[in-house]
Amino acid sequence: MLAEKEEKADTREFFDVVKGVTYTMNFPELARKLCLGVGIPGWLFTVDANGNMNLFHLNSRSIIELPHMDTLKGFNLDKHHGYLERYVDKAVLSSDPHTTDGYILMINQLGPRTLAYWKPGKKGFISVETRKAAYADVTWHDGQFYGVDVRGNAIVFDFRGGMKPTIGKVFQGVPSESICGMRLYIVHSSGELFVITRDGIETNPETKLYGVEEFIVGKVDVDNESYEKVDDLGNRSLFLGFSVSLVVEQYGCKANHIYFTDDCTLTFDSSEKGGEKDMGVYNLFDNTIEPHYAGESYHRFSPLIWIFNTPNFSD
Repeated sequence: MLAEKEEKADTREFFDVVKGVTYTMNFPELARKLCLGVGIPGWLFTVDANGNMNLFHLNSRSIIELPHMDTLKGFNLDKHHGYLERYVDKAVLSSDPHTTDGYILMINQLGPRTLAYWKPGKKGFISVETRKAAYADVTWHDGQFYGVDVRGNAIVFDFRGGMKPTIGKVFQGVPSESICGMRLYIVHSSGELFVITRDGIETNPETKLYGVEEFIVGKVDVDNESYEKVDDLGNRSLFLGFSVSLVVEQYGCKANHIYFTDDCTLTFDSSEKGGEKDMGVYNLFDNTIEPHYAGESYHRFSPLIWIFNTPNFSD
């Protein structure tokens, strides 16, 4: 889903990276809101400038009202006023709200950079008190959330025993020498846990530009607390950005490639246009980059996100 156009805030454009076709649909429900992909097809997390947060489904247009941002521990309206749309940078759903009431929503707060979760029926979000450093990414698999922080620590939150999670593991998931100045992502696929580092998120002092220089994929063994660099993902492709980090083995995507969008918030925040300069398709075999969208799609707080169950377009 392309970034919002300020002059046409009620409409959103969807670019198909396989077909190379752009579709347009009217979505006033998304106007002037940050939108994040949550890992469940069709669902988005949204937040507006007043701190109102929702889950929204693109096909059914169902809206689930979430507790207000002021229920988040550490949130301070006076301190964070003016950038509430950017206060959450990751949101992950455990399951589809259309099929169960037993789902869990986990979010990453940009203020204290801590995780907080919510379940239907609860009046507010509950903070996860395990923070050793600011969280970079979080994912879900089979009753557990897996997080990675900016120091490379991998953290496992086990929800299989009830409402409150138990902390299954906290260990150095990525070698500390491999993460300086990097953006980190975490994703689960076919019984394997991967942590990906993204180099090039900071402005180069010589060129005054930023952009991906290299991605490194590592497989993390939770039981043995080990890390192994991976150069071949088989038929799988990675999708990284403001949405939940995902592994895909279908949709006609290029295997062993990383499809990425611009989530270098601290860098593009000083740009007049906003984010989406840094996007493309990265080849893990030869470290080359090719474009996936040739047009411009900049925005200050709601840039491109990945969607894997697009609205019902009429051709």
